Amino acid sequence: MKTPKCPLCGTPLKAIRGYDVHGITTDWVAGCYNCFFQSSHFWKTKKACIEDMDRLVSLFPPIMRVWPGDKLQVEDGSICEVINVNKNLAMMDVRRGEGRPVFTIADTHVIRWPWELEQEGGTEQ
Repeated sequence: MKTPKCPLCGTPLKAIRGYDVHGITTDWVAGCYNCFFQSSHFWKTKKACIEDMDRLVSLFPPIMRVWPGDKLQVEDGSICEVINVNKNLAMMDVRRGEGRPVFTIADTHVIRWPWELEQEGGTEQ
């Protein structure tokens, strides 16, 4: 599965190893190096941290998790590429194939988001 992107800035999230005041490594935390968004949970293993990272991102609304370049399926069944996202209005510009961009309302027109396509063995980005 693809590494989830930060819902605030779009940078891929990473498992970050914490350090104490003596420079000794401590537990893992899920976070973003770009905007410093991070989970408040610390984990003993990197695997548990990555699972928490997926859970944390899944709590955000779908429009916050989609970025230009992602692929999604719209109501007519076609797979489209996201060109632009207006998170405030929950609207996107998408492109079907080589056509011109089309306006899409997230809650109404999208039937499968990028992470749903990946789970079903659909398009891999």
